[in-house]
Amino acid sequence: MQLRRGNGILLVVGVGVAFLAGLAIHGPVGGVLLLLVAATLILFALGAWSHVRRESRPLRILVIAAVLGLAALKLASRI
Repeated sequence: MQLRRGNGILLVVGVGVAFLAGLAIHGPVGGVLLLLVAATLILFALGAWSHVRRESRPLRILVIAAVLGLAALKLASRI
C-alpha cells in the first residue's frame, strides 16, 4: 500500500508524538506506547530494508532495540 506524502508525514508525526508521550508517561502506559512505537519502526524497517544502505542497517536495529529497552523498563516501572 502506497501512502500519499501528506499521510506519510502525519504518520511520522504521530509516531514521534507517541514516542514523546511514552517517554513522559510513567509506568505501564508509557511502556505500551513505546512498544507501539517499536512495532511501527519495525514495520517501517521491514518495508524499506531492501532500499537501505548496509552501513545504516545496524543503526536502525540499535534504535529499535533502544526503544524496546525503554519500553521494558517502563513496563517494569523502573523509570
